[in-house]
Amino acid sequence: MAKKEKTDSRAKRVGKFVLTTIIYCVILMVLIYLYQYSGLTSVHFIYNEF
Repeated sequence: MAKKEKTDSRAKRVGKFVLTTIIYCVILMVLIYLYQYSGLTSVHFIYNEF
């Protein structure tokens, strides 16, 4: 007996691609926001004011 291969429909593959792309974009935006929020470019050292 031959095995039946389960193939996804084109719409399902496109939907999965779009969903994965949106998830990765959201993760990237959160990482960029956290990087800017941390204020790495405006670091004040503790001993600068002494």
